[in-house]
Amino acid sequence: MVNRRGARPVPPESAAVGGRLKFLAGLFVALVAAAPAHAAAPTLQVGVGRADITPPTGYYMMGWVRSDGVIQGQHTRLWARAVVLQEGDRKIALVAEDLNGIPGGMLAQAAALDSDIGFDQTNVLDSASHTHAAPTSFYNFSTYDSVFMTIRSPTDFDLAGKVDPQLYAFMVRQLALAIRRANANLGPGEVGWGTTHIDDLTENRSIEAHLYDHGIHLPYGQGNASMDPLGVLHTIDPNVNVLRVDKLIGGKDVPVGMWSTFANHGTVNKFQFNFYNEDHHGAATHLVEQRIRQLGQVPPGQDVVNAYGNSDEGDISSGLHRSGPAAADYVGTVEANAFMNAWRQAGQNMSSDPALDWRWTRMCWCGQDTQDGPVADRGAFGLAEFTGSEEGRGPLFDLTRIPFEGDHLPVGAGPQGDKAQAPIPLDVPKAVPMMALRIGDRMIVSVPGEMTEDMGRRVRAAVMEASSSAGIADVVISGLANEYADYFTTPQEYDAQHYEGAATIYGRASSDALEQVLVGLAGDVVGNKPAPAPYSYDPVNGIGTDASAAPFPTGPSSAAATEQPSAQAQRLGHPSFSWQGGQRGYDRPLDRAFVLVQRQAPNGGWTTVDSDLGLNILWTVDSGGVYRAEWEVPLSAPTGSYRFVVQANHYELSSDPFKVIAAQTLAATRAGRAAITLDFPPAISHEAVGDPAGDSTADLTARPAHADSGHATFLVNGQKEQANAGPGGVFQVPAPPGAQIEVRPGAAQDQYGNTNGNDLTFTA
Repeated sequence: MVNRRGARPVPPESAAVGGRLKFLAGLFVALVAAAPAHAAAPTLQVGVGRADITPPTGYYMMGWVRSDGVIQGQHTRLWARAVVLQEGDRKIALVAEDLNGIPGGMLAQAAALDSDIGFDQTNVLDSASHTHAAPTSFYNFSTYDSVFMTIRSPTDFDLAGKVDPQLYAFMVRQLALAIRRANANLGPGEVGWGTTHIDDLTENRSIEAHLYDHGIHLPYGQGNASMDPLGVLHTIDPNVNVLRVDKLIGGKDVPVGMWSTFANHGTVNKFQFNFYNEDHHGAATHLVEQRIRQLGQVPPGQDVVNAYGNSDEGDISSGLHRSGPAAADYVGTVEANAFMNAWRQAGQNMSSDPALDWRWTRMCWCGQDTQDGPVADRGAFGLAEFTGSEEGRGPLFDLTRIPFEGDHLPVGAGPQGDKAQAPIPLDVPKAVPMMALRIGDRMIVSVPGEMTEDMGRRVRAAVMEASSSAGIADVVISGLANEYADYFTTPQEYDAQHYEGAATIYGRASSDALEQVLVGLAGDVVGNKPAPAPYSYDPVNGIGTDASAAPFPTGPSSAAATEQPSAQAQRLGHPSFSWQGGQRGYDRPLDRAFVLVQRQAPNGGWTTVDSDLGLNILWTVDSGGVYRAEWEVPLSAPTGSYRFVVQANHYELSSDPFKVIAAQTLAATRAGRAAITLDFPPAISHEAVGDPAGDSTADLTARPAHADSGHATFLVNGQKEQANAGPGGVFQVPAPPGAQIEVRPGAAQDQYGNTNGNDLTFTA
């Protein structure tokens, strides 16, 4: 490997040997100078880029499949993030999109738009984050564009699965643009792998089905993770994988991002929080990008991306006992910390000439045989699919209050086994693309949907067995990649017929078929053999980027304020600004900020301190085109004068100034005989408010349980005693037994000056 980070020392030589070496060195230089350019070893080229894929509002949320999950605004942008690697004439794009899934036809058409720069569907690996707050209505197969009625919206649904031509064309163009921007950013660089684990953030949401893998058969609701004979950790996939990407800029190695994976459903935010958002991927991607930019002193004109898709998350989630954007912020922060640890580790193993090779094919669902029997040649859902998963039950559960998980037919027959099939014909992919990609000593394999963690473990083991002799040290699953064909469970989990098994549409052995193809492709990579011919199939399914599908409108040329912010706002508060603009968020520009928050400087000028490209701003728009933007004031925001600024496609608008003051909403809480903690108000999730109409009362960001620094003034029998925060954020003063302790409002404050609003009295 060539490694620019250090050169090997040259040992001293004798004079005679040194003379011969000088002669040979001169001869070598002359031969190299005379050799054709193509004889030189390829040098890795790297590039990163992104494109805004946030569409207008008004679309149903993909993933919840319910008609009361309609997008009303935006919390975070949705992005396509891309990393392009090139060695010689070999080029691959690694992409992650903030979508629920990747329609294979959309990817194929986007790649075709980039054919002039060397791309097609065979050298793009595109993984979805699996956020459930991205739109539907752009999938090539109508089943994934269908939405079912709910009690609250019984007449507002779409079972026909209609594609919106404008949305489809938009998604195709923006994906192509992200890859094109990354390709335009190509320059000499290095890559390296880092790994770590996150052991305490996710849970297996379908534990009884997982226990079937161990021969333990329990009714729904009666299992728990501790029953796994191999331990609780065996119920999740804790693996974090990071491919670090550095680029040579101005003679220096500059970090420009990473491609990362971790198995975690995008369901921390529930359908009641009906605004476009990246879910926990939001904090994970934004924080990583900020930290890399700061640590690497990346030039302003160079993008930094964390292309974070998903892995074998089929039954893995952080959303069983967490909910709302503040919880998603917490989950993403934990992920970001792990990614950065793996990124630092990768920095010790960077290479400018990693092994780079891949094989691609397309596999059909044609009834082929596997070690566990034949796959189905026709897709079918089980009833449990329509009652939804544990994080958010579906419309059928709203009516029956029965999850149907674990229900079977009395007798099983054929590839679908004893699945209680729903009498609904499916329009789903009949064939799926498959890829095995070697980068350095890792083999990445694509899965066209949601694979459970135990099936993922089996696939990794089988691929490793087929490729370890060629220097492969680990296998990484890129899930929800290049197509969406629902779930892939183990045959044993399928037999349990929980939600995941009911949504494994091609039957009990369908995951075995994927494993067989991936093992073969990995063997072809390391054996330098051609991939099997792809099954002849058009993934576009008749959905084209019709010339009549013009770009979305860009909104009106002017707007007018309708409601100004209140005169002052406390930290953690939500000051807001409203204005009359255009419908459906058409006013919002792509790739640049729409809603900004600015702070007034001492000289009277205004400086932008936040925008809707981050995590702290949420905006909504109603059917009449009235917008409302709110900003969650950070705990550390300096006090002073602020304002909202709206920079639309065709107008600019500023709010009246408002004052930010220290929060007075903290609580002094007894924590010992003469001790307190200064507790922050707990974050409120949107669904806890119980308002399905889109009132944006959720807290957007995580906050600690209590302050870890600051000072407090106690009254001990009426006498003032001062205390600074000690270990664990505990403020403690000396006091005799029976002393009367009081902490008055405003007497305790954190390092930013935020104070308690309560009066606390107790006896020591």
